Amino acid sequence: MKKIIPLVLLSTFLFGCAGVGAKKQADPVLLSNAEVIAGKRQLLLGDFRVSFITFDKSSAKAESPMFSSDSGYARSTLRAKLAGVPDSVMQELTDAAYQDFVSKLKANGYSLADGSVLAANGEWQKLDMEASPKKITSSFKAITGGSQESATFAPSGNSLIKMSIGKMMPYQVYSAANELGMPIVNVNYTVHFVYFGSETDYKANAYTDIKGAEYSAEVSAGQGIQVVPGSGLDFIMGVTSTFSHPNAEIRIGAPVVVPGPFGRSNDATSGFQKAANTFSAVMGMVSGGASSAKDIDITADPDVFAANAKKALFEANQRLTSALAAAK
Repeated sequence: MKKIIPLVLLSTFLFGCAGVGAKKQADPVLLSNAEVIAGKRQLLLGDFRVSFITFDKSSAKAESPMFSSDSGYARSTLRAKLAGVPDSVMQELTDAAYQDFVSKLKANGYSLADGSVLAANGEWQKLDMEASPKKITSSFKAITGGSQESATFAPSGNSLIKMSIGKMMPYQVYSAANELGMPIVNVNYTVHFVYFGSETDYKANAYTDIKGAEYSAEVSAGQGIQVVPGSGLDFIMGVTSTFSHPNAEIRIGAPVVVPGPFGRSNDATSGFQKAANTFSAVMGMVSGGASSAKDIDITADPDVFAANAKKALFEANQRLTSALAAAK
């Protein structure tokens, strides 16, 4: 009798509303160092950015259990690309999210100091800035299948602070807050256009049968807008040290999801990739390992994309500003 290795379904994110394999629903927001926020109602708004994912991929792999003598495996990859959303739409969304964030701050009892206060600070003037939008594209895409691609926007007329290694805010931001004695708030949202492993439209599969074992791996994807976990707000008061932790963070826990289609999906797998999939499947019967990859393009209706993304960003603003208000 053949030994069956169960189907493996992996996803890039575990969704709070419809998680794949999630045992516990994630909290809407995650707050650290709330005591730092208390009593501070005048803020400086530093860096505000929205990153739109335009290409991403997810993979699944099934293989022998640990200590098994079998060396077989099945690996599946699904790559998704967003098209049809011009920079002008992403800029409008960023501007709308910024204006809504400021409005919600004020509605929750916060006031914003004039931006000239930051501009005149010596530490702030040392920061390296980048033009908006900043676009990240894949390297060696033909060889590796590509890495995540994105376009990051600041509000119109603003620049982006150049991040340090590890995408951390530079030291000067913390030093400026310390000198000014006023919190600097930085907001960073990432908007994704596809679900991996939930509400699916497309599937990619790999399968091999060798030495009496079966292995299968599946990745699935469907349309849906979300502000992803980890997006959020930094509430900066100064430089962290061994004995001082003057800063707070508010992060999106469960993703902010607006489900449903916003455009047209189509299979964009090249003839070369299809041939490679077939060859791998044939060789898998001998080697015990098979890999498969599929590409999909999602061509958006820009109006529907904008409406859904705006809903998600405004809800993210609501979560962050409500958490601020609760901590003040």
